[in-house]
Amino acid sequence: MGASSTANRTRSRSRWATSARSAPAVDEERLRSAIEASQPRFGAAVVADAEITARYRGEHHEFRSRLDAAVQVVRLAWVTEAFFAQVCYRAKVACRARRIPVLPALLHHLSVVTGQVAIGDRAVLDAGIYLPHGQVVIDGLTHLESGVVVRPFVTIGLVDGQPIGPHLGARTKVGTGAKVFGPVVVGADVQIGANAVVNADVAEGATVVGAPARPVR
Repeated sequence: MGASSTANRTRSRSRWATSARSAPAVDEERLRSAIEASQPRFGAAVVADAEITARYRGEHHEFRSRLDAAVQVVRLAWVTEAFFAQVCYRAKVACRARRIPVLPALLHHLSVVTGQVAIGDRAVLDAGIYLPHGQVVIDGLTHLESGVVVRPFVTIGLVDGQPIGPHLGARTKVGTGAKVFGPVVVGADVQIGANAVVNADVAEGATVVGAPARPVR
C-alpha cells in the first residue's frame, strides 16, 4: 500500500473516531458514511483474516499468489465455522457499503447460525482479526485494530445508554469469557485474561485479569 493510501486510511479512521465520539450530534447518514469509509476492503480483509488464522493454526499462511490465497480462504471457511462466519461478516459490510438490500441481514443471520458470531453494523474490524472459535458478540461504535485475537464466549460491547463501544489496539488478545464494555481504550499488545471484565482504559502492553480487570506484572 502506498503512502497516499495509508494517509487516506488514517484520515478516514480519524473522521470515524471524531464522528463516533460526537455521535449524539451527528445525523445517522453522516455517521454511517464515516464508519463505511473506515472499513477495510472486502478482498484485502478476508485475505488478511485468512493469513492470521492460518498462522495461529500452524498452517500454510505465506500465500504465494492470489490463487493460493483464494484456495486457502475457501479451505479455512470449510474447516472452521468461525472463519466462515467472519467471511459472512466481511461480505455483509461490503453489501451495506453498496446499499444492497436484504442480503446484509441474511449474511448476518448466517454468521450467527453457523459460527455464533454476532458483529454489529457500527463495528469496525481492521483487516487481520483472528477468531479461534465462535460464541463472540461485538457491538456498538467499536474498533478492533489488526492482529486482535478474540477467543470464544467474549462480549465486546456497550454500557446501557452509551452508543460508544471499546477501541482495542493492535495485537491485543482477549481471553475466553472476557467482557469489554463501554467507551474504553485498550492499548496495543494487551493481554486480557479469561473471564476478565474490562470497564476502564488499559495501557499499552499491560496484562489485566479479574472483575473488574486490574493490571498484573
